[in-house]
Amino acid sequence: MYRIQKLKPDRNFNVLLLPFAVLAVGALFGFLFSLGAAFYFISVFFCAYALYSFLTFIRTKNPGFIVVTLYQVSVSVMAFLMPERIGGPRDPEIIFLFFLILFFWAWIMILFFTKKIKWRGREVLEMTAGPVEETGSGYTTRPLPAGKTEFTPRQIGQFAQFAKRHLIAVPYTGKDKIVFVPVITGREFAFIMGLKNDYVDETWVAFDLNGDVSVNISHRDYLNYNEELSFDQLCESLGNLFIEFIEMFQSGKSVRIIDRMNNVGISPFS
Repeated sequence: MYRIQKLKPDRNFNVLLLPFAVLAVGALFGFLFSLGAAFYFISVFFCAYALYSFLTFIRTKNPGFIVVTLYQVSVSVMAFLMPERIGGPRDPEIIFLFFLILFFWAWIMILFFTKKIKWRGREVLEMTAGPVEETGSGYTTRPLPAGKTEFTPRQIGQFAQFAKRHLIAVPYTGKDKIVFVPVITGREFAFIMGLKNDYVDETWVAFDLNGDVSVNISHRDYLNYNEELSFDQLCESLGNLFIEFIEMFQSGKSVRIIDRMNNVGISPFS
């Protein structure tokens, strides 16, 4: 197991803050206009969020986001129907939707706390720093070579699909290389929406067709470490980590990759 706390503490509570913000704005709509307007606002918001969650599924092929999408669609439909049901008799449709929402919510909680819908960028950075004890002179902007492999493009491409599905990294496929960009929770929006057309200013690991591996650690991510760790060793460690991941994947031990990430002990909120 890796020694933890080489990264600065981080707690991303947006997943909790967002619903409260929506309820607050909905309450404001209800105060300024009507209770029906509040429900319609909530319906529109959850409908839009469901589209985003479904796009996340399309981009990543992570099945957990189908569950998130169905939950958000259920909330949207229930909120849309509520204005006409307020004050009326118990409606079987509303009761059914209520229990359906509870079912999907419980399922999402399981997915969330088992980290099946968590972006794994912090785990990657923490695992990268695990073997590095030496401090250095600080950050440099140049990508560094990190070894050579004999992986075929097909093998790297297969791992790219695995890494994308399990939110380990966003792969960029070029004519002569495949690049893996680890994404930290809270930074995924630009990738999902297609606003990130390049990876130049991100942390990345590139495998080219000749077998050469090159690595870059972004300045933002480097500053997330508690100490000025040796940049050369960090880059080498990140390259070795992805080489090891691909080797484990090719040997049928992909579950061990996820186990190792879970054992790092990063919070589901980070």
